[in-house]
Amino acid sequence: MLCAFLSLTFIYLLIVYSIRWFEYSNSNEYKEKYTDKTIFSDFQKEGYKALVGFILEYIYVIAHLVLLVVDYIVSLFQLITPKISSSQDNRNPIILVHGYMMRGLVMYPIKRRLSKDGYKNVYLFTYSPPWLNIDDFSRQLRDKIEFVKKETGAEKVDLICHSMGGLVALNYINNLDGAKSVNRLIALGTPFGGSKLWSFSIGRCGKEIKPGSEILKKLSVPPAGVKTTAIYTTFDEMVIPYEYSKIEGADNIEMNYIGHVGLLFDGKAYGIIREALKTFQSSQNSPLQM
Repeated sequence: MLCAFLSLTFIYLLIVYSIRWFEYSNSNEYKEKYTDKTIFSDFQKEGYKALVGFILEYIYVIAHLVLLVVDYIVSLFQLITPKISSSQDNRNPIILVHGYMMRGLVMYPIKRRLSKDGYKNVYLFTYSPPWLNIDDFSRQLRDKIEFVKKETGAEKVDLICHSMGGLVALNYINNLDGAKSVNRLIALGTPFGGSKLWSFSIGRCGKEIKPGSEILKKLSVPPAGVKTTAIYTTFDEMVIPYEYSKIEGADNIEMNYIGHVGLLFDGKAYGIIREALKTFQSSQNSPLQM
């Protein structure tokens, strides 16, 4: 069973990275940058970075899936576990929003680092079931935000989102009057422009992530008043092409040789998150320095 799981995960990554490399090597960006070179021309010089990035992403994907399974197990005991009350913190509460087909616990690596940095009100959020659409998930997020605001007494929250979670958050902000309740949006590997990998999807969310979909047209620009940071990676195997993780009007920050799932685990990616939160807090004259 374990060998089958590891093998299937490896094959899955090999397929999606093959698609990613094929798309990139035939893109106008690649032709303009490398002219007559092939994607293997500098393999001896740069290939080891791609190989290390692939191996790390393989490990991160396995950890990601393990957290998903643990989340399902933990959810069975939620009714008998004690409720944890919010703590006193003069900063905005933070809600972590996961990607497609995942659950809240997969965001735990970021939650753990935030807790170490002194953030006391950090909430994992699960939207479900997976066959609903982005509008449905955005309404679930609205309910979660209202709950957190009531529990903590805060006027606004900060959202840190991975992958499609960023679309769920942005749809809430743009189309469900969410700008009044969100202070900052930080997105990691969010396909704001869609992804060609989903071109043949038959699922509702998959269709909505296709480039040019109607909902993506509504989400093309972040709203005024919500500071937005989009962290993207040129090594993303799920957002193809990777440029579709950028969005006009945001602080678009590029990373290299970090995979799509790796953004949740990588220390440098978290450093960008931490600085983004700290910068905005400083601009608001927050008395608490990290």
